[in-house]
Amino acid sequence: MSKPLLITPRCFPNNFDLIRFVLASSVILCHSFAIYLGYEKFLVTEPFMVWSQKQISIGSVAVDLFFIISGFLIVKSFESTANTVDYFKKRVLRIYPGFIVAFTLSILLVGFIGTGEQYNWEGYKQYFNSLFIKKELVHLFTLQSPYQRIFFKDSPEPGVNDSLWTIQFEFICYILVPVMAWFGYFKKKWVLITLFVIFYLLTWLQSLGYIFPFNNKIHLFFGNLYFLPRFITYFLGGACFYFYRAVIIRSNLLALLSCIALYGSFVWIKCIDQALPIAGSYLLFYLAFHNSIRFHNFAKHGDLSYGIYLYGWPIQALVMFYLKEYINPYSFFLIALPIAFIAAYCSWHLIEKPFLLFKNSKKSAASLSKSQINETVKA
Repeated sequence: MSKPLLITPRCFPNNFDLIRFVLASSVILCHSFAIYLGYEKFLVTEPFMVWSQKQISIGSVAVDLFFIISGFLIVKSFESTANTVDYFKKRVLRIYPGFIVAFTLSILLVGFIGTGEQYNWEGYKQYFNSLFIKKELVHLFTLQSPYQRIFFKDSPEPGVNDSLWTIQFEFICYILVPVMAWFGYFKKKWVLITLFVIFYLLTWLQSLGYIFPFNNKIHLFFGNLYFLPRFITYFLGGACFYFYRAVIIRSNLLALLSCIALYGSFVWIKCIDQALPIAGSYLLFYLAFHNSIRFHNFAKHGDLSYGIYLYGWPIQALVMFYLKEYINPYSFFLIALPIAFIAAYCSWHLIEKPFLLFKNSKKSAASLSKSQINETVKA
């Protein structure tokens, strides 16, 4: 009798919608500590930073797991797409419309509020004239956080939408997929594993301080490239699980060992960067395709995880601006999350979903069913 597989052959149904929602919410929890306390106090108070002995925050764990899911789903999408042009059309339509609106609202509306100046037309003109429009446009179209740091200066952690910086690295990973396919790496699966091992080792050496030391240097067209090996590692990890889905077995023992490895990397030996790409990936897919955990229709009213990520920080900045004397990090989170949920719901139905209808040029918007749209989003 053959052993059950970790991942179902069709990769569906799954619990990715619920998992992504939880991960996006975890980022807001993390930022509740960062924005409320500032970075220095954040290092010694944020729960995962304390638990992991300052190795990693819950927000960083969430982002890493996002990249694993992305590697899995994006490679799956690439395989099912007719050509590279259609592939990039899908990726652009999924990322850019929501990003452009969130970025623009952050700069033109939320940023103005965060200056604390007089809220009238003259004050707005002065604010607008102080913006470096050309540099902001570069950051907009290269998928980075807003360029300037004039927003919410009185906050312990200023900035109008600093969480956007990871989106550029996500898109860089999207670009890598057709490049790897062009070199034939998807036909030779051992090459993909080799690439994962190479970047895994690079991230390991980097975490130990042997190569690519950390610096805060930000380029006009690129974010901090220090993080690139890390994100490629997790993205390739998800891709490897997709390509080897026919041989990776589902095992309660392996899931338990993964839990032990992660727990040990937090509290016994500081090696979360070494444990999370492998043990974290196994646990993620173990839960995503678990027979007894069935949240397959979680996103039937809309995939809100991207919108929560896009609008979480500016909403938290506003909550902090108006209520800082009445909140703590946990109440901050409880106030900001439902507002971000509403913003994400509006983003999905007014911006993201309408643009997704253009993904398939051979079908009219009216002919796409709700299930087809939801399946497209997961890609």
